[in-house]
Amino acid sequence: MNLISDWNQAIALKAIQDLDARSLIFLTLIMVVACLPIHAAWAEPTASKKESDTVSSHSDAIFDAMVLKAKANSSKPYESSRELPEDLNSLNYDTYRLIAFEHEKSIWKQDASPFWLELFHRGYIFRDEVQVSLLPENAKTAEQTQWMEFDKALFQYRGELAGLDPPKDLGYSGVKVIGKFPSSEHPLEIASFLGASYFRAISPGQFYGTSARGLAIDIGLAKTEEFPVFREFWIEQPRQDAKQLKLWALLDSPSVSGAYALVIHPDETMTIDVKATLFFRSVPEKIGLAPLTSMFMWGMGKQGPDNDPRPRVHDADSLLIQKGDNRWIRRSLNRLDFPSLSNYDAQELHGFGLMQAERSTARYNDDEAKYHLRPSVWITPKTPWKDGAVQLLELPSEHEGIDNIGAYWMPKQPIEIGKPVDLEYQIAFLDQVPKQHSLAKVTDFRVDRSDKSSLSLTVVYQGDNISKFSTERQLQAFIDVQRGKAVNVVVRRTALNTVEVSCNLIPDSPYAMEMEVYLTDEAELFSESWRYLCPI
Repeated sequence: MNLISDWNQAIALKAIQDLDARSLIFLTLIMVVACLPIHAAWAEPTASKKESDTVSSHSDAIFDAMVLKAKANSSKPYESSRELPEDLNSLNYDTYRLIAFEHEKSIWKQDASPFWLELFHRGYIFRDEVQVSLLPENAKTAEQTQWMEFDKALFQYRGELAGLDPPKDLGYSGVKVIGKFPSSEHPLEIASFLGASYFRAISPGQFYGTSARGLAIDIGLAKTEEFPVFREFWIEQPRQDAKQLKLWALLDSPSVSGAYALVIHPDETMTIDVKATLFFRSVPEKIGLAPLTSMFMWGMGKQGPDNDPRPRVHDADSLLIQKGDNRWIRRSLNRLDFPSLSNYDAQELHGFGLMQAERSTARYNDDEAKYHLRPSVWITPKTPWKDGAVQLLELPSEHEGIDNIGAYWMPKQPIEIGKPVDLEYQIAFLDQVPKQHSLAKVTDFRVDRSDKSSLSLTVVYQGDNISKFSTERQLQAFIDVQRGKAVNVVVRRTALNTVEVSCNLIPDSPYAMEMEVYLTDEAELFSESWRYLCPI
């Protein structure tokens, strides 16, 4: 745990790093941060009981069995994983990397299956035991699951760990999925589940970046965050012609036990369908649904250090929210010297996600990290979620190996012990914004702080509706500034078919200004609403 005296609080962190050249496996973030008091909230059950297009009737039977297991589990006291042996518990990042799965022993590889599985070894910071069971093709009941005993023959123990002899009942720490996209020539790693309830995936040509999580509990509070863990996976062996992989997960923590059904679709855009039923042992102070976690060091609006030539270092540059009536909010990310927690209320949420909008390699100047290939991750509820807020957590960070961004849906309806909560949504790993976003979008902004009493701001909008907009007509800009005001506002159409909104920002306090900027065509909304927390 890192003790940061300037914050007068503790932040426990797990770094995101590459474990080897073939696969980017992440070490997950743990964030504990002191923030302003937040109203405890929960979600109104929204999931439909109808069978989805992607989950067959026999799959529903498996999910129902997992739901019964989660319900029974919730009626008993929580039990944490067994302690790791000292020789595994004391591993560091470098020594943990000396353990590697034997690729030739990948599960289902010898069956010429369209998907293979590899397993992660327990050790280092991956202390939770994860049980893995396999289901035969088209399994009809959960009784057909075949539990996988720990087998050290599945792993290489290299270097100074060559003589390591782990116990036979050690268990695993996670699962890696190998598969192919329609355009893939060879199988490759397309998804991984490792650390608490974190998981990541990619679309063709992408590199791992922003992560999804099963559930967030007490995130962004002045207390230790509770991290639910996927304690058990049931995975169905796919047919030879299968285009998707189905797995079920049991989530567990001191407050909750839950059943998850996940369907992985490795198409030209990777999507994962998620269905969950949650049973609470106790009422947490705060719940975050469909949580995402990412990294932002510097980029638009924030310069990097003088000794680093890279203009941008981030896995995501903005939070995007789709509300009802085709209203879109884009909140550009920032890394401040203090923790920041922002609420974006929505009576009806159609989607949200952490976007990596810029795709030009020159904007990153980093051929190794390849930040231009990190996915934008978008959450779409099966039916719109009602009455709540998307919350954005931004933390200080010392280096790019640490996740410091969190985003999640925080509905207002409180939970009730004994009443299950149902969820259903899709996660998409995109190259750009969702296709339904047709308004003008913010693609760049600049802040000149050379005069602290009057900052200069320029916001650049781009979109198909701008190129089709008559040059004889004038767009209007709406600007709202908290803890300051905007003066000398100018709206300018450029030769590049963009619209630039520029102004001077006059702060009225020493604190960061929060602003909103959007364009209208007379009374019609013309652009997304751009938000930013701007330090002086």
